[in-house]
Amino acid sequence: MPVFFNPLTKEPYLRLPAPCSHIIITMDRLHDIEETSKEMTKILNDPLVYPWLEGPPYPFLPKDGEDWIKLQCKESESVLSRLQQEYERSRNQTKCKDAGDQVAPKEFFDVCAFRCIREVTEYDLKTGAALKDVYIGSISIARYSFYELAYGSSEREEAQARNNEIPAGDKGIVWGLGNYLSPKLHGQGIMTLAVRTIIRDWAVPRMNMHILKASYLVGNAGSAKVMIKNNFEEVSTLEDWAPESKARGRPRMSIVVLNWKGLS
Repeated sequence: MPVFFNPLTKEPYLRLPAPCSHIIITMDRLHDIEETSKEMTKILNDPLVYPWLEGPPYPFLPKDGEDWIKLQCKESESVLSRLQQEYERSRNQTKCKDAGDQVAPKEFFDVCAFRCIREVTEYDLKTGAALKDVYIGSISIARYSFYELAYGSSEREEAQARNNEIPAGDKGIVWGLGNYLSPKLHGQGIMTLAVRTIIRDWAVPRMNMHILKASYLVGNAGSAKVMIKNNFEEVSTLEDWAPESKARGRPRMSIVVLNWKGLS
C-alpha cells in the first residue's frame, strides 16, 4: 500500500492496515498549526512520554510546536510538490477518477516527510475521504545520529558528516528511527503498525532504505516491544550513556541500540 491522496484536499498520506485503518500518517500542515501544536504540547509534556525522550525541549511550549511545524513544512515543500505532480501525471495517463489510486514510484527521496500520526474522526460519506482528524503522535526516519559514539565527540560529528554526504537513494545511508504516541492510545498496536507502514510504504520503496537503526532508554518497555515486532534486534546496551536531564528530572541512563533486519 503506497501513497494515497485525499480527493478533497489533494493531501498525500499513508494509511495503517486493519485494525488501525482509521489512523493515517501525513506531512505537517500550516492550516491547522495551532490545533496540532496544542495536541503536540499535551503529549510531549505528559509524564508517560517526556522522560523517555531526548530531543524535544522540556517543558514543551505551544510556540515550540509551531516553530517545529513551520520548519518541517518548509523542508517538505519539494516532496509535496513532486508527489502531487506524480499523482496528476498518473491520473492523466490512466484517465481514472478514483482518488484512491496508488502512485507508482518515480525517484528516490532524501526525506521522510510523513511524520504526523493522526486519528481520523470524520469521513465524507460520498468519497470516503477524511474530513477531520486529530494529531496523536509522531514518527520520523532521518539520517542517523550515531548514538554509539560519545556525545559531543569529534568521532560522532565525523560519522554524521560522512553519512550526511551520501547522496539520496544510496544503499549505504544509515537511517535512524524516532517516534512517540499519545499515552491515551498506548497498548493498541498503533505504533507497531505505524513503524511497519512508514518502512514498507515509504522508506524502502521511495528512499531506497537498507540500513535502519533505532534506540531507546533502558526501561522503556513499550518501545522495546514495538521494535522487536518490526524485526529489529538489539546489538548493544550503552551503560549510563544518555546525559543527565535536570529539566526532566532524569539521571544518566543507559541506551539500547538496535539494527533493523529488513522486511519480514
